[in-house]
Amino acid sequence: MGDRRYTALVLAASRGNLDPLAQAGGVSHKCFIDIAGRPMLQRVVEAVMASPRVKRTIVAIEPDSMAEAKQILAPLPGAAAIEYVASLDNIASSVAAVACEELLPLIVTTGDNALHTEEMVTYFCDALDAVKEDAALGLTPASYVLEKYPEGNRAFHRFRDGAFSSCNLYAVLTPRGIEAAQVFRSGGQFGKKPKRLIGAFGLFAFLLYKSRLFTLKTVLRTLSRGIRVRTAPVLMPFAEGPIDVDRQVDWDLANRIVAARESRL
Repeated sequence: MGDRRYTALVLAASRGNLDPLAQAGGVSHKCFIDIAGRPMLQRVVEAVMASPRVKRTIVAIEPDSMAEAKQILAPLPGAAAIEYVASLDNIASSVAAVACEELLPLIVTTGDNALHTEEMVTYFCDALDAVKEDAALGLTPASYVLEKYPEGNRAFHRFRDGAFSSCNLYAVLTPRGIEAAQVFRSGGQFGKKPKRLIGAFGLFAFLLYKSRLFTLKTVLRTLSRGIRVRTAPVLMPFAEGPIDVDRQVDWDLANRIVAARESRL
């Protein structure tokens, strides 16, 4: 483990009580739904704060949900040190509003990745110690996910050397890396909505991506060139890493995984 410690930004914006999962859970915000007895946001922030590689934790959430988020996170050890900022219109703006040089290096995750653990966050940060690029993203090979959770129905990025799924773990390592957040102005979720790549990177990058003729590193290097931000992949050996909670089937799966995990403790 290296000596470098990271600021962690947890993006927790939602569609409020218009979100189907918030409605199904009877809560005001998707990130507040119950996962095996505890609010999802509490589980995510706990995993981040438990990592010895994280020195500072910031939660970005809508202003009208901030007071409730503080109440939910209050039971966590060290909760008094959590910082809160208002989430903005899109991921890019929310990250850019926080990612000043003072807070670098920065890791970013989302409030609906309920299965993230301290081990995952620490593994990602440890891997970043060897990264020389401006930014990085965590990816799990599809084979890991499908072998353990074939019912998970993940969206995969497919390349010549295999398929991968995003773990919603990102890193901004240099001031230039802040520019990488701009690719999310269209909303991100490129695995689920790959045509958004056209707006983010251009038609050539989209065709390169869709061809599946090139390796992950080759495609990522080309995409990086387009936004002038060198970006590195970090392969994560955790099948649960890419499972975020966007749909009822994800919620059900997350509840089963967490309940089984905690029954073994």
